[in-house]
Amino acid sequence: MSRYVERLLAAWTPATSTPLPTQLRLRADGLAELSSDSYLPREQHSYWMRLLQSSALVQHAVPVQNLIKSLNPSLIYSPYTDRLLGICDRPQVITCHDLTPLYWPDSRRAYLRSRFWLPRHLHGADCVVAISRHVADLLLQKGLPAQRIAVIPNGIETAVEPLTVPAGPDLLLLARHARNKNIPLALRGFARFLALNPRWDGRLVIVGSTGRETPLLQRLEQQLGLESRICWYPNLGAEALEKKWRASFALLSTSWMEGFDYPLLEAQAHGLPTLASKIPVHEELHRDVALLVECSDDGISLAAQLQRLARDPSLWQQLSQAGLQNACYYSLERQCRNLHQLFGSLS
Repeated sequence: MSRYVERLLAAWTPATSTPLPTQLRLRADGLAELSSDSYLPREQHSYWMRLLQSSALVQHAVPVQNLIKSLNPSLIYSPYTDRLLGICDRPQVITCHDLTPLYWPDSRRAYLRSRFWLPRHLHGADCVVAISRHVADLLLQKGLPAQRIAVIPNGIETAVEPLTVPAGPDLLLLARHARNKNIPLALRGFARFLALNPRWDGRLVIVGSTGRETPLLQRLEQQLGLESRICWYPNLGAEALEKKWRASFALLSTSWMEGFDYPLLEAQAHGLPTLASKIPVHEELHRDVALLVECSDDGISLAAQLQRLARDPSLWQQLSQAGLQNACYYSLERQCRNLHQLFGSLS
């Protein structure tokens, strides 16, 4: 989520012609403060604060009420799905990024938090920003009134000098090792694609943190005979990831469920064609600019779409240009302007 906040802070003033809103944040030493700059602390050095932060309980350990009283804002906005529970005398807007833990939880704690704690924040907020219509639909299903939901899709920054031709044969997948990311589909589809194209010398590059699914993925990699064709990276710095964008043939996203799926827009902003699973949010945001594949056909449609892309240079160019236009439409400036207009209407 910090990357989401960084993007908003970087684009806010140029997009809205207004100064950055005052922020309530934690310093690196674990103390709370009010700030109006664009610097975002990377981590908390206090184990206790990191624990509270990972459980979304920081507001119960810092003097929120005193800080809000000294600031006296007309409206409070949270870029997370957490409202300030001790503040009841002014409107609060929160952001719902997804409800994936209710359907594809990584842990019992994540499920229980979404099942029992999250509704308290959602139903107590004056307005909930849904980052896609798909998320808005899920909120409606959970009983949130439509008049308290504002759909404002995420935005992406424009890449410098996007690709105009394929720079290499590698396929890129950005996903942590979680069930909802459906990485086995990518492995099986890639194996089928290699069987159709034995001379293809590219690899499947998977960037994402390890987790409970990692041993299963490693076993599947061995069963499919892909040991020399898969590159696993737990994480990459900004510069290294930029090199991967610019050395790839296409980006894959095979998830079962997403709230928005930033990597698809990031790839499109780089001029990189995208292949995505046929799920509601991908059909909403990428129906005409990506090749959509079935989620549960053992990789058959993924291999077929990769085959089309590999054999048809004009299709690569078409998807590259369509993706660039899509990334320009879902700009950070557009997102910030829409948020600014929403805040103005509520305050």
